[in-house]
This record gives sequence, structure tokens and C-alpha cells, in this order.
Amino acid sequence: MNLQEMVFRALLDYEAQGAIYIEKEKVTLGCMANGSEMETVRKFLTTVELQKKFKDHTLNDINKAVQSLVEKDFIKARIITTTTGINFYELLNSECDLEEFLEG
Repeated sequence: MNLQEMVFRALLDYEAQGAIYIEKEKVTLGCMANGSEMETVRKFLTTVELQKKFKDHTLNDINKAVQSLVEKDFIKARIITTTTGINFYELLNSECDLEEFLEG
């Protein structure tokens, strides 16, 4: 099984769990007052989490596999860049089922 298939199967498994929501703190900075509030946001599977699952592969390799899957329209994902310069993807959803993926 190649890395692209491993990533696709991991996304299908994640989607099978249903939508997962987490509480995140939203910080508001203003000239008069600063504040924060908690908001509920949907959690997506990330390539950082996949790197922990697929220890034999680097984050860069996993990111390339995700990029290839996006280009082939098998999945939707968005790239995230941290303030420390680390790039990773959030896998938003699959665009086909496993059978279509294996045929493509």
C-alpha cells in the first residue's frame, strides 16, 4: 500500500467517526480592550496527526501525498502555516469512495 492510499484510508476512517467539534479560544485584540471567548469549531484530520500514525514517513512526504490527492480531486484540503514556519494540511473531506479511488 502506497502513502497516498494510506492517507486516503485514514481520512475515510476519520470521516466514519462523524464530525468532531472542539472548543477553541478566540482572542480579540483591540486598542481599548483585549478579550477572548470560547467558540466551537469543527476539527479536521491534519498531516501532523498522520505523521504520528505513519512514523516511517516524514511530514514533507505526507504533505506531498496529500497535495497529489488534492490535484487528482480525490480529497479536499487546505494548507496551514504556523508562526514557526511549519506547513501542514487539514484534510477537509474525501471527494469519492474507496472503490473510485482504487480505480483512479
